[in-house]
Amino acid sequence: MRVVTWNLQHGVPDPKGPPDLSRGLLPLRALVADIYALQELDRRSCRTRFAHQAGVIADHLGGALLWAPAKHRLWAVQGNALVVRGQIVDSDVVRLPGGGERRVAALAIADVRGTRWSVATAHLSLDHAIAQRQLRATLDALADHPEPRVLMGDLNLVPTLLEPVTNAAGYELVDGPFTINARKIPDRRLDHVLLQGVVTTGAGVTKMPLSDHLAVWADLA
Repeated sequence: MRVVTWNLQHGVPDPKGPPDLSRGLLPLRALVADIYALQELDRRSCRTRFAHQAGVIADHLGGALLWAPAKHRLWAVQGNALVVRGQIVDSDVVRLPGGGERRVAALAIADVRGTRWSVATAHLSLDHAIAQRQLRATLDALADHPEPRVLMGDLNLVPTLLEPVTNAAGYELVDGPFTINARKIPDRRLDHVLLQGVVTTGAGVTKMPLSDHLAVWADLA
């Protein structure tokens, strides 16, 4: 099975320009994933013409959608999503601890070609201490689901800050190149895939036409 995680930043082109989600649809499909974990998507926001971006992506990929609204401003919502090219058997959206911007984790049991996977995605706080608390809370929630377990997302923690939490919880961190190029050259790895009860047979990153985050993919067995 292949998984992909990507922070789309509501479709802002790289290096600049107004949001244009359509530019990212074919590159997403070209990654040929079974489960996509996506962050910073808009719904009913004027900056993205009031579109439900997660719904547009799910329709384009032909997948089942779990939408997890997080940040609200009047009628506009920003959130995260899981798109499963299979069936979502069970799902939950968990509000994460910490002050400031509302953060959530989306959790699902996904059936992909007859095999069930417990999967989750989250977009954690920019504050490292809060992000570590939110990571623990996400892993605790995922522990209520059966193995194999996969957590993906923009966790806003470099590996040295991530691993004390993930190692204690018994998760393997998929290693790889830097994933964010906010300074035009990738210089940090903030987007991660974490595994429990499953191994990776390959992984990498892909530069996309939107966002200053690269997409991270991993093949699992």
